[in-house]
Amino acid sequence: MANLPDNRDACASPAEPLIGFGSRIRTSPFYAATRRHGCKAYSVYNHMFMPLYYDSPEADFWRLVTDVTIWDVAAERQVAISGPDAARFIQYLTPRNLSACSVGQCKYILLTGDDGGIVNDLLLLKLSDDRYWLSIADSDVLLWARGVALDSGMDVRIEEPDVSPLQVQGPRSPETMQAVFGDEVARLGLFRFVETELDGMPLLVSRTGWSGERGYEIFLRDARYGDMLWERIMEAGKSFNIG
Repeated sequence: MANLPDNRDACASPAEPLIGFGSRIRTSPFYAATRRHGCKAYSVYNHMFMPLYYDSPEADFWRLVTDVTIWDVAAERQVAISGPDAARFIQYLTPRNLSACSVGQCKYILLTGDDGGIVNDLLLLKLSDDRYWLSIADSDVLLWARGVALDSGMDVRIEEPDVSPLQVQGPRSPETMQAVFGDEVARLGLFRFVETELDGMPLLVSRTGWSGERGYEIFLRDARYGDMLWERIMEAGKSFNIG
């Protein structure tokens, strides 16, 4: 048997591989702000760049559990489902019983495939009896849901709206949010949301988030205001050591 060349060195990964910032991977409305405020690492999530950390993972963790943090989570894309059969269609997608879900309420749900496997775990927001958002984790739910709807016989419209979430998390997040929005938002119950406006920016604010700390998500409904919203929150959070 012939001796084969040892290609292990040729296959070794370089110490610092480069990732191209091409148009196939989208940036969020908050991307410029994250660069300006010193984000040091990004991941790719739902075909978008998503910040991983600023100072260091450890420093960001301690700020989260002691003060307040701001996070660009616009990669948590929204899938809007509306129409006469919207409620019935969403119930068709998940095993969780949604019959008691009220307008202004969020629910954590699983989407399951025909084999019972998990397609996505996400946050459901009920905007009205015939209009919902699915705030998704990392998978192509928009395409999957459209495929399921195709032969369902249900009258629904499925689209990705111009909505980009920003998270404010940590024990001092209520003080930060009250400084920006007043009592209405600061008093929100867990897994509840309110539609509101700030300095002309259309928003939806929920008492939800990825962390185990108290926190909020601000869903910006017009990408043009991304930088303006970020700086508004940063300014309000200065007194509470936001970062």
